[in-house]
Amino acid sequence: MNSNSMVDVSPERGHGPASEGRRSMKILDWWAEKGRIRIRFPYDPMLLAEVKLIGGRQWHREDKFWSIPVASVGEAGRRLLPLGFEAAPEVEKLLNGEIEGIAGLTLASNQVNETSEVGGEGSTTDWSVSRLNHEVRAAIRHGFPGTLWLQGEVVGADRSLEKSGSSAHLFFRLVEKGESGPLAEVSAVMWSFRNDASFRRLEENGTPLEDGLKIRVRVSLDLYVDRGQYQVIVEEIDPDFTLGELARRREEILAEIRRLGIDRENLDLEMPPVPLRVGVVTSPGSDAWKDFIDELEVSGFAFEVSLHGARVQGDLAEQDLLRALEYFSRRFNDFDVVVVIRGGGSKTDLMAFDTLDLARAVALHPVKVVVGIGHHADRSVLDELAHSEKTPTAVGQYLVSKVEESWDAILDSAAAISDRAQGLIEGEQKRLRDDRNLLRLRSARSMAAADERRKSQGLRCHRQMTRAVRQEKVALLHRVSLWRSRTSACTQLESINRNGRIQRLQTAVKKKLADHREALANWRARMKAGSASRFERDWERHEMRQRRNQSADPKNILGRGFAWIKNSKGKTVRETEDVDSGDMIHIRLKDGSVDARVE
Repeated sequence: MNSNSMVDVSPERGHGPASEGRRSMKILDWWAEKGRIRIRFPYDPMLLAEVKLIGGRQWHREDKFWSIPVASVGEAGRRLLPLGFEAAPEVEKLLNGEIEGIAGLTLASNQVNETSEVGGEGSTTDWSVSRLNHEVRAAIRHGFPGTLWLQGEVVGADRSLEKSGSSAHLFFRLVEKGESGPLAEVSAVMWSFRNDASFRRLEENGTPLEDGLKIRVRVSLDLYVDRGQYQVIVEEIDPDFTLGELARRREEILAEIRRLGIDRENLDLEMPPVPLRVGVVTSPGSDAWKDFIDELEVSGFAFEVSLHGARVQGDLAEQDLLRALEYFSRRFNDFDVVVVIRGGGSKTDLMAFDTLDLARAVALHPVKVVVGIGHHADRSVLDELAHSEKTPTAVGQYLVSKVEESWDAILDSAAAISDRAQGLIEGEQKRLRDDRNLLRLRSARSMAAADERRKSQGLRCHRQMTRAVRQEKVALLHRVSLWRSRTSACTQLESINRNGRIQRLQTAVKKKLADHREALANWRARMKAGSASRFERDWERHEMRQRRNQSADPKNILGRGFAWIKNSKGKTVRETEDVDSGDMIHIRLKDGSVDARVE
């Protein structure tokens, strides 16, 4: 408010004829309650300029007049009396030197009042409204001459004054509330609140004077004469009480939640490994929403985000927040996580999040809740009952990090599977090589053993035949020697029979030896054929296993002309319906990857 508007005391703004008469005058009178000289005049820029030159001047917005200290009355007389101002009797005496100081003014004022009671208006019992209000005001100030400390809740604070200059004044109401509602209230005003040290300290702690804030203030009682309105003038604010009250309220809510045994309910819920289905509770179009969604979009992951709009400050914020949490609670199977976010603000902005009903709704919510309400130094009740991040951006980064962890785990698992498969293939190949070498060794050993057995059997047959021949020869020689003594006919006949037996024996031995050799050759042939057939079957099985393992290798699949195609969201494209014209796709080939656009 500029200086011109501060002295807007034109007659049009008065109340009734008495008020108009008083305000049409240019007068200097004694203000006994404050011990100062009042300057009253209709608005005139020239007069206003003169008043502003007087030392110690002060504008009283509510009463719409100026005042000066007694020490400046001489300067005021020199400047204003020539401009048509009149001096009240007691002020005139002070200007003439008949009295001195405040004591003299007080005595002269009492004498003037006594004179006015005897004559003039004393002849009637009627009072004007202005006189009544002045008398009541004087009675209030006389009954409550000092200041007192008052507690109450702020209601109707004018937030539009936050951007005004240091000379602005703050008007609000102090309310005493009971369980069923307000019990009493009183109007309050804080003159030039921006210059007040206690107010600045409150703001420096992040707690501006806003509706719903409980404060302790030192006040003086007054009456707004023009309207007959009783009010208190705030002289000082107790910041420690307000900050302590906020902390006490927060602790009471947390204590009740702990008493119910639900303080760890949501905190102990396991965060889904891939939290892609996200429900968001915040104000649509706010910076908090933009910062959060930007983090998710930049990550490149396919997040599915559902926004439920809600006010995050003010009287209706709690209802909106509860409604949004209930919405996601009814659809808990459709979401992995619920995010409650808002931008930065003052400590009093946290009051919307410090309510028992909201705390209970978060603690018992069936979906994991993540809170990011934009405060680096202060924590709300919800920060104690759910996973907490400092800002909406930090919440987005947290969800992205959880998905990245799962994606890295998938990549690690795929690499481990590939390494395991490669190890199995290499192990199988080694086993087949070892089996082949073992078959060759066993075949060589079997053939050597068969040759050895054949030779051994041949030697045994030869020894048996030699021994038989020898024994038979000895027997024949013995018979011959016995038969020689017989007749020549018998000798001749025996000789013939002997030769026949020898021939038959030799023939039988040769035939038996040939049979043994043929059997040995057949056995050897069967051994070779069986070993070769078994080796071929084992080799074929080895080749089949090797081809199966090679066909399962992802690199060989890509090498046969196949490609792995993913859309811009990272999902695998299996059908033509998965992409539209103009979509970007990522194609992975045998020797690398390319990006392409669908035409």
